[in-house]
Amino acid sequence: MSVTQLCEPHSKSIKVAASYCSSGQEAAHELSSQLGQGPFAFILVFFSQKLSSISLIHNLMDMFPDTPVYGCSTAGEMTLDGISDEAVVGLGFLKNEFGVETVFFPDLDEFSFRDSQSKVHKAVHYFQNSRSTLKPHCFALMMVDGLCFKEEQLVSAFNSGLRDIPLVGGSAGDGRNFKETKIVYNGQFYQNAAILLLIESRCPVHIFKSDSFTPTDIKFVVTKADPENRIVYELNAMPAATAYANALGMREEDLNEMTFASHPLCVCFGGDCYVRSIQDILENGAFNFYCAIDEGIVFTLSDIDDMVDSIEKTFASIREDLGPPQLILGFDCVERRIISEINQSKGQISQLFKDNHVIGFNTYGEQVRSMHLNLTFSGIAIGQ
Repeated sequence: MSVTQLCEPHSKSIKVAASYCSSGQEAAHELSSQLGQGPFAFILVFFSQKLSSISLIHNLMDMFPDTPVYGCSTAGEMTLDGISDEAVVGLGFLKNEFGVETVFFPDLDEFSFRDSQSKVHKAVHYFQNSRSTLKPHCFALMMVDGLCFKEEQLVSAFNSGLRDIPLVGGSAGDGRNFKETKIVYNGQFYQNAAILLLIESRCPVHIFKSDSFTPTDIKFVVTKADPENRIVYELNAMPAATAYANALGMREEDLNEMTFASHPLCVCFGGDCYVRSIQDILENGAFNFYCAIDEGIVFTLSDIDDMVDSIEKTFASIREDLGPPQLILGFDCVERRIISEINQSKGQISQLFKDNHVIGFNTYGEQVRSMHLNLTFSGIAIGQ
């Protein structure tokens, strides 16, 4: 089945393709056939780590020699058929409808807030001075190694340098292995790296964030932690797992990824709450987190709400602002996918994504404007 045929009535300026071939070469040929020849300003590729990704990207570069290719590995994919596993998704942004300027950060161990801010600011200055007046809308797209532990610093520096350009993005995944993620920049693979794409478009855009949790009255204070490695050893002066399990009325040995996804911890300030998700439990009862933590932070235990309802409301808001979008570039937290499997709502959510033309991937974290987040469905809707 040609994915492009499904997309054609809705996506006039972005061509979309998908392949389920395990062979990178065969997957590249399928994507090329479905995307067509463009010409494209750039191509995005999101791929399962189970795919032969090196062959995929090298073949795509041969097929589109004059087009930059960017992308990353995933913890799951969203195609025009809905939620998927072990797929590769390709998006071709037509050159007459889009323009792009790229900023690359190849070694995040050398990250400097001031240098990164300056680098982005210079790129924005060049981007704005060279932009076509025929493409009045712009946004920034971030892709980053989901195991780098640098997302908060990066998104803060990027947002500052971007000024009024809205930022969205996702942290690359590795299924549920948490061992190695890949970033693709100009057809080459990198780890511990990030890409920032400054994108101009003829089409109107709408940044969004959807979450589905309610804070409870139960509080935890982080009393011992390793912030650099996102590890919390103690909550309320007790081993982290003990304090958390006691609050839920569970045994420590019964804690697992399903528990963490269903009962997230959040940080509340300024009238808003932001999830700081637990990635896994260590042998000593400490917790490893997806987001930045520090001693003295107050966590609030939360319960998950109806994700289907919140997604429906998000899509209604998008349609009210843009009308029917031609495509939604979405970043959905891997923990939300775990929850949907637990409560058997995955099929409903997959159908909602299909009906609303959501293309994207499951992440190890989401970036929206100045925030690095967990347990959200976020992204950018692109209008007609």
